[in-house]
Amino acid sequence: MIRSFLMSVFLFVYVYSATGESFEVVVPEIPGIEVIPGGSVPIPGPETALAFRFDDSRIVVGKGKRSMWSTDSGHTWGPGPYSPGEKVAIDLGDGEILAIKRNSRRRSDGLFTLQVRRSQDNWKTVHEDEAVVDISNASYTLTGGGDLIDGFLFHHGILKLPDGRLIGTMYGNYEGDTELCDGYPPELGQRKYRTVVVFSTDRGRTWGNHVHVAYNQMLGRGLPDDHPLAEHLPDERVKPTAAVPAITQEGFREADIVQATNADLICVMRTGGRNGGTTTLFPTPLYCSRSIDMGKTWTLPYQIADRGVCPNLVTLANGIIVCTYSRPGNWLIFSDDDGNTWKGAFQFGMTRDYNYIVEVAPNVIQVYHETETAKGKLVRGTFFTVNKQ
Repeated sequence: MIRSFLMSVFLFVYVYSATGESFEVVVPEIPGIEVIPGGSVPIPGPETALAFRFDDSRIVVGKGKRSMWSTDSGHTWGPGPYSPGEKVAIDLGDGEILAIKRNSRRRSDGLFTLQVRRSQDNWKTVHEDEAVVDISNASYTLTGGGDLIDGFLFHHGILKLPDGRLIGTMYGNYEGDTELCDGYPPELGQRKYRTVVVFSTDRGRTWGNHVHVAYNQMLGRGLPDDHPLAEHLPDERVKPTAAVPAITQEGFREADIVQATNADLICVMRTGGRNGGTTTLFPTPLYCSRSIDMGKTWTLPYQIADRGVCPNLVTLANGIIVCTYSRPGNWLIFSDDDGNTWKGAFQFGMTRDYNYIVEVAPNVIQVYHETETAKGKLVRGTFFTVNKQ
């Protein structure tokens, strides 16, 4: 049975089949939004659904020599050159493409180095480069796989702001962070992560001016407006919302970021991801935080879904923001009010692997996800048209 996070009224059913697999996609009735499934295309070859769209409309899925390319908005696919191959990649315009590796390495001066690849000719030729990150008070980061990283990690959130600066999301720990991930052996020593944003004014060569986004607090309900105490206490003591301890297993990580049509920045973050299997586990919600001042300050994070790893965001031509996420299952959720509220979550696949999303035509998305077949994993690109009603 497929569950919707917010809706229980379903509009129609669409079925696609892969080799050895079929899955029934049930799209809920979403107030103000119409979602129309449009078919699913197999993309043979890639081992991962990692996707990147160039400004010239080329799309590449996968890594290295197993990358597959499309020049017709995701309808047909063929081999091509190596892809950028990193979750953090951006087309800066004028033929300049930047791809940043995840891990940072501490330097002797207290700053951190990132390995990057840069192209000045639209990915015809690529050269290795380094970037420098300045995050004061950064500590080491221990990943779920047991890797010890010198500092914070990039994951996939990167955006070019209207003034030309770049903003990127990173996760890790400050010195003094001691709260351990819930449910993990204390001997592991894995601390709950915090998410920050960093900025670059030189096209990704140096990063700094980090700003805290989320760590151990979330938005909660405060005192009701009609409570008797509201008449006797100062307004700042009886706000309808309040900062409360965040419900997370791992803290806040794997953030993506987009700009809404009202210019606000929207950041969506993972907080867990061990859900799955036969045991019923507590939720590890997906959270959203927003900035109304180009990333200088951020709201307390608020829950938008009951699960989610590696959330991927896109702001469509009509202003609707779409988020895809997974584990367990592959999901979509929508906002038509610039990220203030989210609705219409539905499942379109049943794996636990990361999804990626691209707007391939105005208000048409293609979601890239891995499917299980009799011969192993197959990446598929599934189309949806998302209209305002």
